[in-house]
Amino acid sequence: MKTLNIKPYGLLLILATLIGGLGLATTAVADHGHGMHQGMHGGAGMCGTSWKDTLTDEQRTALAKLKLDYMKVKAPIKAKIKSIKVDLAMMVTTDKPDMNAINKKIDELTKLKSDKMKEKYKYIAAKRKVLTAEQQVLFDMRVIQKAMHGKDKGHCKR
Repeated sequence: MKTLNIKPYGLLLILATLIGGLGLATTAVADHGHGMHQGMHGGAGMCGTSWKDTLTDEQRTALAKLKLDYMKVKAPIKAKIKSIKVDLAMMVTTDKPDMNAINKKIDELTKLKSDKMKEKYKYIAAKRKVLTAEQQVLFDMRVIQKAMHGKDKGHCKR
């Protein structure tokens, strides 16, 4: 039998299992026994209650402001990334590509991707601060699920 080396993912797996168990139990109680197939989109478990379903109007307003601020930072970065990708395509398809110039563009592109990623995780952390402890559990489960399975995999669609 082949053993699975889970060292890199061990802590994440344990954390997801613990949070998942707590979230599933909470969802099952909240759904009065309907379990994790009650809801229509990702949240606790397979298709349970989403953290978004439990927001107050004040939280919705605060989160909308955070999202707008994030989009204002992200949009110019994304536009510049696209521009650099076009520049790279043009540079590499010339008869005599200048590899030094191409490498400088790649460095610029990776710096922008790093900046975009930093802004994304700053936004996620800021969103989490708006939530109650119970909402944070559901939110955290969704963040971990996205990290493990990708944005559009492993959750229910609305």
